[in-house]
Amino acid sequence: MNCPKCGGRMNFEEFFSSATEGTSWAYEGWRCIYCGEIIDPLILLNRKGTVNRKTVSMGKERSG
Repeated sequence: MNCPKCGGRMNFEEFFSSATEGTSWAYEGWRCIYCGEIIDPLILLNRKGTVNRKTVSMGKERSG
């Protein structure tokens, strides 16, 4: 599989967190060995625009 970002080689990997960070999680996907791009089923679904998106404020509102 070739990377959609740089054309490099993609390796299949399992991504996970440790329980010391709170709730542990794991998922499988592809990572480019050159640029680090990660592709998994959820990322592909989001890029297709098939998931309803809501606008989320990431900071304080600006006044006037």
